[in-house]
Amino acid sequence: MKELLEVFNRIIDKSGSTITLTYCHEDFLGTCIYEQMSTKGINKPIVQNFLVLISTDMGDVIEYIHKKSPLSSEDLTSMNKLIRDHSLLVVENYLNDRH
Repeated sequence: MKELLEVFNRIIDKSGSTITLTYCHEDFLGTCIYEQMSTKGINKPIVQNFLVLISTDMGDVIEYIHKKSPLSSEDLTSMNKLIRDHSLLVVENYLNDRH
């Protein structure tokens, strides 16, 4: 089902530490919003940077996928994981390309 996500154009908007990824294809839109966070070790001054998914609205995207390949209620958990994994990879690639 990952290939069904590939038909969507992906637009990334970074504002401060917030990154909004918008999926769009025809009349179908979906968004995943990430927050860039960092934490510093207590005993060692190592800074770890990570992304936290703070909001999603992927109803249209799931509807599009359902039209192309009917989903059952059991598929929703795997579909949610697929969307989270895919969107995280897209945002990480975007951030890596900027450095």
